[in-house]
Amino acid sequence: MSLATVDAFAIVLATVVSMIVGTIWYTALARSWRRASRFDLLGDPERHGNVALAAAAQGVMATVFSLLLAHFETVTLPDALFAALFLWLGFVATTLLVNRRFQGFGWDLPLIEAGHWLFVLLGQGLVLGSV
Repeated sequence: MSLATVDAFAIVLATVVSMIVGTIWYTALARSWRRASRFDLLGDPERHGNVALAAAAQGVMATVFSLLLAHFETVTLPDALFAALFLWLGFVATTLLVNRRFQGFGWDLPLIEAGHWLFVLLGQGLVLGSV
């Protein structure tokens, strides 16, 4: 397996889909997320840099997800979606829930964030399993 086994266009598209998912998710849940996270976005001087960091991180995630899928003999859309679900359940949701609870946050923040990452991974799985 090498980087030559992945489709760069699919990775870029999966990254764009991830950012769109995040925009929709956090626009819909902005008030709840701000209250749960105790965060004032307008008071954050680094907010634009953080968006760039999120895009880069989601690009890395899409690349690693694509490399993981390259291990399958064939990749169908259901395969990619199941992989997304299991990656989310095994690594993302568990990590978020534990970290946020140890940081003293209620259940609302990790559930909002975990939901976001579930749809990000499903969106990436949709792209990577279709292209």
